[in-house]
Amino acid sequence: MATPPTTASMSWQHDTVFAADGGGDTRLVIDIPVEQGGSGVGFSPMQLLLHALASCLAVTVVQILQKQRLALATYQIEVLGERSDEPRHPYSHIVVEHRFRGEGLTTDNLERLVALVEDRYCSVAATLPHGLIEHRVVIAELSAT
Repeated sequence: MATPPTTASMSWQHDTVFAADGGGDTRLVIDIPVEQGGSGVGFSPMQLLLHALASCLAVTVVQILQKQRLALATYQIEVLGERSDEPRHPYSHIVVEHRFRGEGLTTDNLERLVALVEDRYCSVAATLPHGLIEHRVVIAELSAT
């Protein structure tokens, strides 16, 4: 059976501002930065691409860690997208830093896990050119309480 199509719906609000409908009561404001002629009141399309990548990776990483019975205290993702000077300015390099805290976490396991998620499970990563994404894994110490 084929995967059902994904849909997206937006409506123009004013100037360069759009509201994206996520279903139910969820809305997301989209705009472009002031320096590009926008109002700067929402996420830019290129930011949304980085957020889509980060969320696709993160949700799957968390699901697999739960199956491995490894408890997270915290998990944060920071994504830096470097853009080309060529017209349309596509991303030329994306660095995804995964910051974890939790008992029993090891750098080797997390690096393998992140690579597996990008290569096999993350649809957003599969949509981007191969070799564009670099991952960094950082494990923070648990505080003694």
